[in-house]
Amino acid sequence: MGVKDEIWHRKWVDAMGRRRDGLTAKQWTRYKMDGLLRVAARVRGLSASCETCLGFQHTLTRLEEEMQELPDSKAQRQYQSQQLALMEAHYVVGHRLAPPGFFVRKWVRLGLLAGLVIGCMAALVTGSFLLIAAATAAGLGLGALYGQIDDQKVEREHRRI
Repeated sequence: MGVKDEIWHRKWVDAMGRRRDGLTAKQWTRYKMDGLLRVAARVRGLSASCETCLGFQHTLTRLEEEMQELPDSKAQRQYQSQQLALMEAHYVVGHRLAPPGFFVRKWVRLGLLAGLVIGCMAALVTGSFLLIAAATAAGLGLGALYGQIDDQKVEREHRRI
């Protein structure tokens, strides 16, 4: 981690602290500011070894500068959410890090889909359409359980964004 990255991070966090005073607690949560702070900490640590992470410094600085528009501009909120998703996707693929609840969301979707497909096939074979609901619920539950296990593993290995 370079001195330049440390200085950037300190200035950015100070600026975000000043912006926090202009937002309510509900707005702070809705605009995912804690996620931005976590991503900024990872950018600080990884920008010396990753060109993409170094580019995120510019993106985060721009997001901080446009923060005053956030409560009023739907387009700005969508842009911020989109940029945060892009940064998180880079960390998942490029650095094997994951945001909170990443695997629960992933496996719940897959479990729901698998349960629905299996339930439909079983309902066609047996004629009992209750199997669709039962298999979907089972897929949802198993997906959530497996995702929770993966999220806990990421937490234990300190790979959380």
